[in-house]
Amino acid sequence: MKPRELSLEECADLLSTSKYGRLGMSINDLPYVIPMSFVYSDGMIFLHSNGRGKKIDLVSKNSNICFQIDRLDKDHWASVIVYGKARISSDMNAKRKMFDIFSQKGLGGHGGKPFQMEELERIEMTIWKIEVLEMTGREGIW
Repeated sequence: MKPRELSLEECADLLSTSKYGRLGMSINDLPYVIPMSFVYSDGMIFLHSNGRGKKIDLVSKNSNICFQIDRLDKDHWASVIVYGKARISSDMNAKRKMFDIFSQKGLGGHGGKPFQMEELERIEMTIWKIEVLEMTGREGIW
């Protein structure tokens, strides 16, 4: 079967039911791609990470990102690619929003331990909010 283009609604559905994807960034023509857990909510992609490190340095210099997910089921595959702008924050309001949407999806933790609302103030955490500028998807059979 020739691959089929997914509608925007199908892309959003695939993002809504996925938990893990790959975040792509670039600076000085050097790409950097890492796997991350995420939640797609209200047309935005939400991520969380440590408050420092290479990805924070990169996104601080270039907020343009690419985010990719895929699903493989026996002989069927589907993939979505998002181009967007990342905004990062470590304030308490951003942490609360992330906590709420990650908890609703069953991803309210890190390293196998669930977040407790009381801990959020103490945890060094950066919240990523990715505005979706373009989204495409395809599916097919192997």
